[in-house]
Amino acid sequence: MTPFVLAIDIGTTSTKVLAVSGNGQVLKSHQCFYPTHYPKPGFAEQDPKQIFKAVLDGISATMKDINPDYQISAICFSSAMHSLMAIDRNGDPLSPLIIWADTRSTEQASRLRNTELGKRLHDQTGTAIHPMSPLCKLLWWKEHEPELFKSAYKFISIKDYIIFQLSGECVIDHSLASATGLFDIDSLSWLEEALGLIGISIERLSKPVSIYSKVFVQAHLKNIPSAMLGTPIFLGASDGCLAQLGSKAMDEGELTITVGTSGAVRRVGDKKTKDPERKLFRYLLDEETLIVGGATNNGTVILDWFAREFFSDSKSLTELAELASKIPAGCEGLIALPFLQGERAPIYNPDARGVFFNVSIQHTRTHFIKALMEGICFELRSIVKSVEAACGHSKKVFVSGGFTHAPEWVQLLSTILGKELIVSGTHDASAMGAAQVAFRALNLPFQSNQSHRITFTPDASLRELYNTKFAAFEDLYTRLESSFGPNF
Repeated sequence: MTPFVLAIDIGTTSTKVLAVSGNGQVLKSHQCFYPTHYPKPGFAEQDPKQIFKAVLDGISATMKDINPDYQISAICFSSAMHSLMAIDRNGDPLSPLIIWADTRSTEQASRLRNTELGKRLHDQTGTAIHPMSPLCKLLWWKEHEPELFKSAYKFISIKDYIIFQLSGECVIDHSLASATGLFDIDSLSWLEEALGLIGISIERLSKPVSIYSKVFVQAHLKNIPSAMLGTPIFLGASDGCLAQLGSKAMDEGELTITVGTSGAVRRVGDKKTKDPERKLFRYLLDEETLIVGGATNNGTVILDWFAREFFSDSKSLTELAELASKIPAGCEGLIALPFLQGERAPIYNPDARGVFFNVSIQHTRTHFIKALMEGICFELRSIVKSVEAACGHSKKVFVSGGFTHAPEWVQLLSTILGKELIVSGTHDASAMGAAQVAFRALNLPFQSNQSHRITFTPDASLRELYNTKFAAFEDLYTRLESSFGPNF
């Protein structure tokens, strides 16, 4: 029997389940989508039970009709970071799931960010003081929902919840813990100073364990194939760190850029990597490997918004990019700040908002699409600049995520960065990273299939134009920074 693993990637818009063999072949896959709810300004919530159902449905659909020559050996998880929910002693939700995009704790983050305590917490945990952080979310809960804060048995992430439902164990891997703002990345333990600030004990959080730790699927679960019962579950890591691993960008000087709903720029670093301006995150992949980078809130979700609000018929990302390719580089003077959801790196301003600047009567809807695509690329260039200031020049750049379905956008990013970009044949780098963790934990060989790669080369004729436009983009934000906010 040939072993395979189920790599499950719990994302913001969907859960993907991949059956992956040791030679990197995806035997079968399934994707389940679910909505995000925005009940109040700044709120971004999901239903954890709906996500758990997506996981179970994905497992069942993927396992169905698998070739009998293959046998499942393990499950391993990748998960979006910064989610938080409250549960009771039975593991039942007491709250919706608050996801990374939720900015309700802007006031708490603003109070803490530039204090000596805030700077110290950023340095010790590797997580920026920002509303995305569970640290700030917990402070908001303490101040605005004190009864829930007091009565909750534990505060956990979506992956903790899924694993508890599958195994009965309340654990969190070191990688995901390192993105909470509550975890000391040197001692690999919850940080007492952070817990003291919030006013909770260690017992009210999941137990931190290695990404290679395993639990087992419980026998009492319904709606799951019988072949899954007793299957080992390896915890895996955060989606961002696993995207680095799944992109095979683990050598010195290799940079990854992932653009999906949101986006991120990453490099492998070490605990000596300096970030004196605190513009970056430093998350653990495992106990020995640190991933350094910065994230943007504003990826393909911005193009989705524009298509939904300004076109009467549905437009896919591919169609929007094709339309935008007909607009001249530089959008005939139009500039977009794409910060519709506030922003993380490198400005860490949850109050930042979207701006179209220098609009003239000649500009069309298609100009606005191109300007948004350019703006997101400029923001990624800002993050790349910060990452390379900390880690040095990048020798290779690998890109992944949903935006790779739009080659015109990848080409635009290559030109704006002035760097050659490599797109691998897989769009599921995080899931493939989870598969690699599982095979390593099983002590079985794994060879990722990276044979299908496409290279994008920057258009040198546009270098000067985009350097000038990038400088204008940064200057525009600097000039407007003090004008953003609820009291404008």
